[in-house]
Amino acid sequence: MGGSQLISIVDVICHSFRHLDPRLINHGERVAYILMKMLADTSYYTKQEKQDIFMLGLLHDIGAYKEEEIDSMLSFDMNDSMEHSVFGYLLFQNFSPLPEYADVILYHHHCNAQYYPAPIGNYHRDMARLIYLADRIDIFCVVNHQDCPDSFQDRYSETIFSAANIRWFKDADRKYQILGKIKDGSYQEELWHYAREDVILNEDQIHKYLMAFIFSVDFRNEYTALHTSYAVHLSESFSNILHLAPATCKAIQLAAMLHNIGKVAIPSDITSTDDYNAYLNELYQSSTQDTTKEILSGAVDAQIIKIIDESFLILGCWSKNQPLSHTPAPSAEIVALSYVLSNILAHDMELSHHPGLTEYLRDKYQRCNMDDTILQALEKYLRQIIGKTQSDCVSVDLAYHHMMDEYHYMNTVLLNYNAKYKF
Repeated sequence: MGGSQLISIVDVICHSFRHLDPRLINHGERVAYILMKMLADTSYYTKQEKQDIFMLGLLHDIGAYKEEEIDSMLSFDMNDSMEHSVFGYLLFQNFSPLPEYADVILYHHHCNAQYYPAPIGNYHRDMARLIYLADRIDIFCVVNHQDCPDSFQDRYSETIFSAANIRWFKDADRKYQILGKIKDGSYQEELWHYAREDVILNEDQIHKYLMAFIFSVDFRNEYTALHTSYAVHLSESFSNILHLAPATCKAIQLAAMLHNIGKVAIPSDITSTDDYNAYLNELYQSSTQDTTKEILSGAVDAQIIKIIDESFLILGCWSKNQPLSHTPAPSAEIVALSYVLSNILAHDMELSHHPGLTEYLRDKYQRCNMDDTILQALEKYLRQIIGKTQSDCVSVDLAYHHMMDEYHYMNTVLLNYNAKYKF
């Protein structure tokens, strides 16, 4: 796994998209594959730029979550909505390791347009055009089962896409049988090999890609915006207080980040605390946990999945006041504690300062016949840790509100131009 032995971020993203909406199954990875093969023989882009374009292709629809957005983007309407491009742009700008390419995401559907106070130069516009070409080829030829590439070229050459770019694709398709391998599924082996051998990411880049993807779901409303962020910060603080080994700390942090990734499969139309409580109940159902395991299987080290599984068992026992049948690993206990407190913080920050909080946790341990050694070690620092977590997450909270303001503003700009660009 490039850059890390614990996680393949490309696998996590691909598996997650398959659960987001049935119509999105494999779309992003096919677009990334088309780009990968088109760029294979060109010297115009460096190896690093090719990797970046591959990741942009994989995540070009990261802003699509609502059903109407997916309806629009998977149609072949050339005047389709740009809302998901706006949200993807903001996610890339604020959280991804490629903020300098955010404009490519913003304009990847309307590559010739210039709606926004977010300028795009010719170099990035060319990237946006390539991504849009690969996107539309996949929708036209694979999703809509149209003859390609000849009929595609006859219909759209020089009206939407340049003849040169279409020839570029046709030459690459002729050489590498791109569409044939997509249709028989054999492209995936090449894509996985490239992702593991050529996509080299450091831990910070992996973390940022992962958080950008998680926030693509979390940042849909204020109730879920800080949920994962709180848990990740809490788990990090708990690990440091307990002086755990660096490798264990890293595994705990990844488990905390990935713990609820199965949420991509459930709606998050939350407008009240009651909705949020219902959302949490669904989040901790076995079906959502199964989705999490399906997404992570083969994409992360087995120890990460084990930590997440055990933490779900602990959370289940705590919620039902049932005895735990075994002694959990400290790492799983830390993740479970992090999510219990994250749920409390996201529900009501004032509860974190309630004098009965530690008593509440002690009672859960007692009712579930759990050894409370770790809890006792943390109790002295609990208030301090929660305060630090809230302080550390202020920037995320500000980013959420800034993003939502920008999102509404930019879509208002789009509406003022009739939400369409006339080619």
